[in-house]
Amino acid sequence: MSLPQNLRKKYLDQFDELVRKGEDILQGIKDIPYGGGIFGEERPRPWTQHETECHSRIQGWLINYNSLLDQIIPLNSTHRQLLIQEKPSWSYDGHLKNLVSRLKGLKDDFANGFLSDLSLQIEAEVAADYMGQAEQLLAEGQTGQYDHVPAAVLAGAVLEKGLRTLCDKQTPPIATTEGGKPLTMNPLIEKLKKAGLFNELKAKQLRAWADIRNAAAHGEFDNFARTDVESMIKGVNDFLATHMA
Repeated sequence: MSLPQNLRKKYLDQFDELVRKGEDILQGIKDIPYGGGIFGEERPRPWTQHETECHSRIQGWLINYNSLLDQIIPLNSTHRQLLIQEKPSWSYDGHLKNLVSRLKGLKDDFANGFLSDLSLQIEAEVAADYMGQAEQLLAEGQTGQYDHVPAAVLAGAVLEKGLRTLCDKQTPPIATTEGGKPLTMNPLIEKLKKAGLFNELKAKQLRAWADIRNAAAHGEFDNFARTDVESMIKGVNDFLATHMA
């Protein structure tokens, strides 16, 4: 299951923009003589206005660089471990150039789908297969009957499994049981929201889909309609594509 095209383009554009800004900063600092302090010397001389501006640009670039990495690279991935082994220091021998080069390599890996957690990708593919079955069940049903109920049950089960997987993948993992019993969907949603994976608006949508799944599983078929299940399937597909890519 891949990222939605608009989201994928957003990240690729951010890679390009950071590379462009990084190379622009490199042009600005290449003529700064050693001894200005901007390169981390022990006895810096007073900075010029140009050096102050370059230092400010570097700090801003670093924030954007780390923010992008936090969004696209799982904390426990090999890429992340390699990146944190060496702390960036703005030395004369060009650590900024190294970071820009790394960024270009990361963009290639991202574009080719090599940054994601492999186990998460496998589970996303399995989830996509089940969601395809849910879509087929809905398409084969007859409007006005309760034939949309199996699709709601299946989509809800896929969503619940996805929520549990997301909890397991956090650092540290989020508990999915309490007192030896599995947590239901609403507590899982709340825990993931508190962990910052999504906001309250998305949590509200997830709770609504959980309600549909519960109603379908408990025979409360009049509490939701075929159109609700149609929206649920589309929403669950989008949610999984965004968070399990």
